[in-house]
Amino acid sequence: MLATLVAIVVANNSASSLAQPAIQDAFDAGPADVGWIVFGFGSAFAVATALWGGLAGRFGLGRCLAVGVTLFAGGSLAAAFAPTLPLLVAARVVQGAGAGAVPTLSAAAISLQFVGPERARALGTVVAAVGLGLAAGPLLGGVTLELVGWQGPVAFGLVAAPTALLFVRYPFPSPAGTSLDLRGAGVVALAVIGLTFAVNRLPVRGIEPLTLAALVILALTLPLLVRRSARPGSFVPRRIVRDPAFTRVVALGSVGMSAFLGLLVLVPTVAVRAHGLNGIGLGLVILPLALVGSVMSVNNARVQERIGRRSTTLVSLASVVSGGILLAIGGPGLPPALLALALVPAGIGFGLLQAPLLNELTVAFDGPDRAVAVGLYNLAFFLGGSIGAALSTATVQAGLELAVFDGRIVTGFSTAMLVLAIGPALAVVGLLVGGRRPARDGRGTRGGRSPER
Repeated sequence: MLATLVAIVVANNSASSLAQPAIQDAFDAGPADVGWIVFGFGSAFAVATALWGGLAGRFGLGRCLAVGVTLFAGGSLAAAFAPTLPLLVAARVVQGAGAGAVPTLSAAAISLQFVGPERARALGTVVAAVGLGLAAGPLLGGVTLELVGWQGPVAFGLVAAPTALLFVRYPFPSPAGTSLDLRGAGVVALAVIGLTFAVNRLPVRGIEPLTLAALVILALTLPLLVRRSARPGSFVPRRIVRDPAFTRVVALGSVGMSAFLGLLVLVPTVAVRAHGLNGIGLGLVILPLALVGSVMSVNNARVQERIGRRSTTLVSLASVVSGGILLAIGGPGLPPALLALALVPAGIGFGLLQAPLLNELTVAFDGPDRAVAVGLYNLAFFLGGSIGAALSTATVQAGLELAVFDGRIVTGFSTAMLVLAIGPALAVVGLLVGGRRPARDGRGTRGGRSPER
């Protein structure tokens, strides 16, 4: 059940991104406006991922999984019948809030249900499901887009609905009760909204009432977060966010995901504008990226065992950078086959990115702090993706292009690719010059095995 749900959620994300050009035409909107169906979903997913663990400790794992799936499926239904773009974005936000339950509670369910080798096999099944979802998403999105229009990809999450009935009845073991700082979560949600909106709208609209309001919200919420972080049971505990291992992992993960999703969200728009591709054609352009990402995801543990966590992260970020540079140089006019090949390095980077960083967190933290650190890392990881997508779509809609790229068929695309590559490129440099660091053992003390293993 869990593996099936994970595959559906992963496939839903890539399928929905293919619908953006059709939604732009349906609502006469630009890339930065329609991009909210991707990064609105991602922002809600980011906050919810860190919140569902605490809710499960209070209300039960099976019940929370059922509620999450219901929100995910209900948001999918509402998205299919949305008469306006704002209502479509709102439905996608509901989708994201529900989908956020899946990664957090799936991992919790497996850790409670299985031990030893059985746990490893169960986790392996879920990892394989991630690969399946990555591979299936572009094809499913392309076919449904071709058959029923943009409503098909955004409604794909409806197929998850039956699992809600199964989860609510399944006798999951009860997770340990954890503190639940709903006020802190609300402050974080407001900060995420303010940051994402400002990044997306400032390049397009400049300073106007809504962007000014977003900046004010951001300015008010950040001091509140700092003050609340010192309280016991805070949603964002200061002792964790100040930990050097946590800040390092969050920085690497968020810049990598920012470049990857920022790149991915623009490709369907470019393929339609430059080549007039249909739904299946769009799916085929994204397919090589998805296939490579799924293969790397499934084989991530083997790669880490061979070259170590640090080197795996280095290869991941370098691959994302190379993909962005290839797309910037080739430009939006690349033939579809070459465009698909240029996306392959980004797929390699995405498939290798998450696991070594999560492994580093499990070494640096133990006990209750480990779950909190992983939840906050996931929040930062997916928020980074949302910021990258917001920035890249705004760059194209505003037509911000470096002089060297003037005259290309989609103004701003090449510049956006270079801007997105800056963060992971700096991270690569930092990893290369930073050298090896002593690892932490499971109790948060220095020593033990090399960080490379």
